[in-house]
Amino acid sequence: MVQVGLLNVDGYYNSLLSFIDEAVEEGFISPNARHILVSAPTPKLLVKSMEEYEPQHERVASKLSWEMEQLAKYEISR
Repeated sequence: MVQVGLLNVDGYYNSLLSFIDEAVEEGFISPNARHILVSAPTPKLLVKSMEEYEPQHERVASKLSWEMEQLAKYEISR
């Protein structure tokens, strides 16, 4: 489980969060990747949000498909 917590006291990170949300809208960041970032205005709420976090995945590559992809990259670079 991967997540990043931002303690957003007094909205300090609002512009960063807006930038990331816009990057999602423009297609530069997947919505599932955006979900990794958890923010809250107080430590108590941040810890609660992080405890309630549930990972979201678009798809998970099997080990075999990943190994085949790596082999193909190796063959191309030769």
